[in-house]
Amino acid sequence: MNTDIKQAMHVEAGKSFGTAEANENERRWNDDKIDRKNQDPTNHYDKSRMGLNFEIGPDGKIHPLGYQQKSLEVRLMDRLAELGWHPFKADSKIQPNCCARFIFGGNHDRTLEMAFGDQTVNPDKGADNSHLRRCSEIEQWAKDVYDWCARRYGQKDIIGFQIHLDESSPHIHALIVPVGQRAKSGRECVMWSAKFGKNRYEYGRILREMHTSLYEEVGSKYGLERGDSIEGRHVSHLSKRDYIRKLTHEARQAEKAVKGLQSMIRRLEAQILNYKSQLDEVEEKLASGRITLDKYDARKADLLKLIAEYQTKLEDKAGKLQAKEQELDRMTRDMERVGRIVQPFRNHRIDFDPPRITTKPPIFGVDKWLDEQNRSIASRFVKIVRQIEALYRKDAEQQVQAVQRNALVDYREIKRLRQENARLTDLNDNQTALMQEFLDQMAEPSVRERIFSIADALIGGHSAAVSSGGGGGNSDSDLRWDGRRPDEEEEAYRRRCLIYAIRKVNRPHKKSIHR
Repeated sequence: MNTDIKQAMHVEAGKSFGTAEANENERRWNDDKIDRKNQDPTNHYDKSRMGLNFEIGPDGKIHPLGYQQKSLEVRLMDRLAELGWHPFKADSKIQPNCCARFIFGGNHDRTLEMAFGDQTVNPDKGADNSHLRRCSEIEQWAKDVYDWCARRYGQKDIIGFQIHLDESSPHIHALIVPVGQRAKSGRECVMWSAKFGKNRYEYGRILREMHTSLYEEVGSKYGLERGDSIEGRHVSHLSKRDYIRKLTHEARQAEKAVKGLQSMIRRLEAQILNYKSQLDEVEEKLASGRITLDKYDARKADLLKLIAEYQTKLEDKAGKLQAKEQELDRMTRDMERVGRIVQPFRNHRIDFDPPRITTKPPIFGVDKWLDEQNRSIASRFVKIVRQIEALYRKDAEQQVQAVQRNALVDYREIKRLRQENARLTDLNDNQTALMQEFLDQMAEPSVRERIFSIADALIGGHSAAVSSGGGGGNSDSDLRWDGRRPDEEEEAYRRRCLIYAIRKVNRPHKKSIHR
């Protein structure tokens, strides 16, 4: 049994659920939003794989991601309203838990295998993976997890169940409302304690049981083992600063190892090249008669043996170098990620020497000497405090500027959406007016007959006479009909002919011939 192939489940209590998080779960993004998200080195949203994402709807069936008309946060608020949920006052320091955010996953290689089988996935950012096709095993796994959630929490309380295949590892996001019954009235209501316990001890027990249940009912079917329990083991967690110090030390050691392996590889390559040069010299000596055939064979055998030995060493060192470089790259990414978390605190650390009294007190005038020492110590502390204050002000200014830039980007996006909404509104109004005009004309039999006769003539490429209430004679139209376009589909062409006929019949002019 491979103990590294583990299932993964993370649950987090939610006091609210915002639009940004809902849009991320349902991928309600445009290309610009995705590009801005991917500017963060920790994000990797593969646009070529987003079409493979899916979700399981309230009917328990698979649907395209974001297929529901109502967005995720709206569906959550509707369900909370049904249950009569009300948050505390806005100025309250605490708020009740109204939802549970679940993330289900597992071993990276195993989940990729379930999602894409033996297809090759390029993990590089910006790579084209449009050739991938979703496998049925990932769909069945998602259905089994959905059924597991439905049995525990009720199908109608699963507000969202999205499966993402466009990130590094396939995983599931589930948004669930914990529902219980009031003791006196028996009415259903939002109740975190009913599903996750009244305190952290009950929560820990329930969480352990959830992991076991998930493994027995789902994970074991797909080769995903239950995660190891930390009970009975001496597990310690480092603080962020200690963790950074540990990562830094390990990264330095890995960097030294990489440099050492690179030097060894260069020496091995140089030695192999030297032996190959000696082999060429021996062949030249044999060709010129300066060495006998026996000596040539013996020397050649020795050189080939040495070259083979050094080549084996070179391949071994090259493999170790590749593994060490990958390890160093992983450590560097971890340091960058953790460094961003603690950067505001690390920036404000000021290195200084503590004030010390370096002179001996005099025999006379001790009070004056003490006053001078106190003033010196106070001035040094004031300088240090001002440095810290300046750093805090600078950091706050940078944060304000970043918020302003983000707000400007959001404002531009809102402005663009408003313009698009105005354009679509105008287009809808025009279409409505055109449809009303068409209906009014179709109500008159004579007009209706003229419209269809002209449209049929245009579709067939024949001449058609247009009259709009009097006049005589034939003349060429001042509006030229360009016929069917090369790339125009049959249905679109028929629709355009009909619209053109409606406009011609409605426009007052003399009788004309159109082709």
